[in-house]
Amino acid sequence: MSASKAATVFRTHFWDGFAQRQFDRLLAVSGGTDVIVLVDETRGPVAVPHDRVVRVTEESLLAMGLPRAGEGNLLWFNGDYPLYALRRQCPDYDCYFQLEYDVVINRPIASLIAEVEAAAADYVGLTKGEAVQDWFWRDSCAGVYPLDRLRHQLICVSLFSGAALDHLFERRLSQGRALAEGTQASWPFCEGFVPTELALAGFVCHELSEFGDTSAYDHWPPYLEADAGLLAGHAFVHPVLDQRRYVDSLHKYRIGLAGYLNPASLFHRKLRRLPARQYLPVLTRSFMTKARRTIGQGVASLTAAERATR
Repeated sequence: MSASKAATVFRTHFWDGFAQRQFDRLLAVSGGTDVIVLVDETRGPVAVPHDRVVRVTEESLLAMGLPRAGEGNLLWFNGDYPLYALRRQCPDYDCYFQLEYDVVINRPIASLIAEVEAAAADYVGLTKGEAVQDWFWRDSCAGVYPLDRLRHQLICVSLFSGAALDHLFERRLSQGRALAEGTQASWPFCEGFVPTELALAGFVCHELSEFGDTSAYDHWPPYLEADAGLLAGHAFVHPVLDQRRYVDSLHKYRIGLAGYLNPASLFHRKLRRLPARQYLPVLTRSFMTKARRTIGQGVASLTAAERATR
């Protein structure tokens, strides 16, 4: 890839004081690139105080021929979908450097893109987490990619050449036709689809860790926005959240009852970054919901076991 014109893309689905602060942090390191806000308006219009905005909804992306496939929220499972609308509406860029709203980058973006250009990279993502055979979303790729060719990467900070996005779009359309025809049974999660498809097609792919420290970049647990300054030595930090979203995130992910009951757990250590009055109500509600669900699952298992012995 020879990047003579680059876009920095800030992705969000809302705009409030937190989004504005995150956007301002991005602007401070974006020199030399055009900054575009890519906003999901599926839940309604979002007022964005910026002059370059690409707006998408689930329906607008489905109108491009992309299938309604995957689990849960369409544009979360298919995090690559909005990038195809971006490419269509802003086709004159050589590369697109996208960051989710909860990312903090602590290095100049122009020099990062220059380094990517020197490496002739078409795509940059980050391999992090469990081995591919233990990856939570592995089954979404079953029958589509051989396990020994499957890759999975975090893409909330990622860079694409225009050619890479064009290829991925065509592959999603092709797989959509196969899904409709019944010749493909699975629908790959975006974090498997993107790196695997580009590697299989021979695009030049690099790890984000080659361009800066990624030790504070993962899908979870979150960092408190107030600590962003303390993390300035890390090139890429994710996820960074304001207080309300920070508490919500801590309760959202796979926290078992043991995590609630152990005051030394990471879960509790993260919560203690805030005054107790700010998280105790949420903690109590979340614990009760988790306990009821666990008890219900236990009762269901016992009932099934009793039936099996009759």
